[in-house]
Amino acid sequence: MKTSMKKTAASLTGSLALSIFTMAIASPVWSACTYTVTNNWGSGFTAEIKVTNNTNQTVNNWSVSWQEENASVTNAWSATLSGANPYTATGLSWNATLAPNASASFGFQANGTAGAPKVNGSLCGVATTSSAPSSVAQSSVVSSVSSSIASSSSSRAASSTATTSTLVIQEEQAGFCRVDGIATENTNSGYTGNGYTNSNNVQGAAIVWAVNAATSSRHTLTFRFANGGTSNRNGSLLINGGSNGNYTLQLPATGSWTNWQSASVEIDLVQGNNLLQLIALTADGLANIDSLTIVGGTTSAGVCATNASSSSSVKSSSSATTSSVASSIGSARMLTLDGNPAASWLTKSRTKWNASRADIVASYQQSNGGWPKNLDYNTVGSGSGGNESGTIDNGATITEMVYLAEVYKNGNNTKYRDAVRRAANFLVSSQYSTGALPQFYPLKGGYSDHATFNDNGMAYALTVLDFAANKRAPFDTDVFSDADRARFKTAVTKGTDFILKAQWKQNGVLTAWCAQHGATDYLPKKARAYELESLSGSESVGVLAFLMTQPQTVDIERAVRAGVAWFNSPRTYLEGYTYDSSLAATNPIVSKAGSKMWYRFYDLNTNRGFFSDRDGSKFYDITQMSLERRTGYSWGGSYGTSIISFAQKVGYL
Repeated sequence: MKTSMKKTAASLTGSLALSIFTMAIASPVWSACTYTVTNNWGSGFTAEIKVTNNTNQTVNNWSVSWQEENASVTNAWSATLSGANPYTATGLSWNATLAPNASASFGFQANGTAGAPKVNGSLCGVATTSSAPSSVAQSSVVSSVSSSIASSSSSRAASSTATTSTLVIQEEQAGFCRVDGIATENTNSGYTGNGYTNSNNVQGAAIVWAVNAATSSRHTLTFRFANGGTSNRNGSLLINGGSNGNYTLQLPATGSWTNWQSASVEIDLVQGNNLLQLIALTADGLANIDSLTIVGGTTSAGVCATNASSSSSVKSSSSATTSSVASSIGSARMLTLDGNPAASWLTKSRTKWNASRADIVASYQQSNGGWPKNLDYNTVGSGSGGNESGTIDNGATITEMVYLAEVYKNGNNTKYRDAVRRAANFLVSSQYSTGALPQFYPLKGGYSDHATFNDNGMAYALTVLDFAANKRAPFDTDVFSDADRARFKTAVTKGTDFILKAQWKQNGVLTAWCAQHGATDYLPKKARAYELESLSGSESVGVLAFLMTQPQTVDIERAVRAGVAWFNSPRTYLEGYTYDSSLAATNPIVSKAGSKMWYRFYDLNTNRGFFSDRDGSKFYDITQMSLERRTGYSWGGSYGTSIISFAQKVGYL
């Protein structure tokens, strides 16, 4: 073996070109370079070149060159690119210095056909004894040089015979920690498992995984992704906050959100727990991520709450990035939207009416951007606009806004885009400084001026604005500008603050919300004569569902858990009963094994369910109230079922 190794080294030395670099050493040392195609879509590809210092000495100012046979490089990252085939890449300030056994990687994108070019450079398998800048020979055969290094032959032999392990982490499984966005979405087909992860459409949005490695070794990460946008949605991949590697993961456009491709990168994991953070580098966020596969030494799902220890120190030049990531890790977690009642409503609203009715729907938009309520666009004729107050009651305006955004997304007719923009402006303009949203705007006076949770008006309006702010479908087009989205984020923040302040305390314990609250004093308010101040078993579901679309800060999680606990209390629901409106003429509250019923209204102080008549009188026996009100209103239902189910899914029960 020693003889063949010497021959290989000698033959390589004879074929080396000259390159100058600074190496702070005084004895023969070796390094290695690798070229890996990370993604290939036929007409182009991305690749990564990794430079490794396989020595016990520090190496400064590395440089490599290579020549593509049938491709031209268009751009590179994490290195300075020069030349025009052959290309030369040199390290940046933060990765030009390599400690012993450390690696630096850079990537590039190219048009043309991917190949397997030779990588040349002073760090690609060269022996030298100089401690000052010197001219040294370059290798043109990376694999031969790597296997011929005597000082590392034993470790490489062990590595080549080690058992290869494969670990696949799906969304919301062990090893999946968090995402700034939707943990599990299943809108677009072709995914594996239960769905895919959809990050928020903002720069800095992150997905975090935890992986436990049995030993410190090299691993290949493969991300299955789809990018239906028109440009790359690249991410910065940090291993343990950057102390064990900082890579750029190329996630180019795949043509559609149902066209799934794979992108791979080689990284080093340390023994023990490792946190892998993929952070969006563009304002569009990341591509949708279906799964993460780790191939290499033995690995298992790690612990999300524990930062991995590392023998490497973070370079001072990358401290800003590390600090940002640490802040992201410490930020509030996002819950999945899969099964969230508010998100489910929005998804259904995208196709509320047939696309052929879009002109009819748009024709009823008021000059202020809102719509009237209770219109059936499947049967009515064309409207003529108008300047009456628009409303969010019974889903008006917000349903039309979502529907037309979907129509625009599928057809690019700007008249629908403009209608959506006017609707969004209507919502933001109607908001009080406290964050409350009224039932009608411009204001009409009376109870409709209150913050309106009735029929999920304010909760679902804020949900729509939140989806728009984060470019979630159907608002993942050019329908809104960055300035628009910033306005929406502010509106959502203000609305959330109002909701938290309005949550009712019953004997000092947070519970739920009334159907209306004072826009400036936050207190429960009555509406129509038979809609008294109360806790709402119906509308509080929508409020909680909206809160669960938001980052789960300490205050929001406290409010959500309290609301869910109220719904889940035997003091709130009727066990073994259901509400059957077809029996309202006699008694709609009937026994049914396995069912639970919640009242529409509960007394603010005693939590007792009640009913009320047109004269404002309160009843605890529904058969004692007038037949007209008993049959003309919904006084109970299985309201809490959906929010309890969702709370169980996300671990709040």
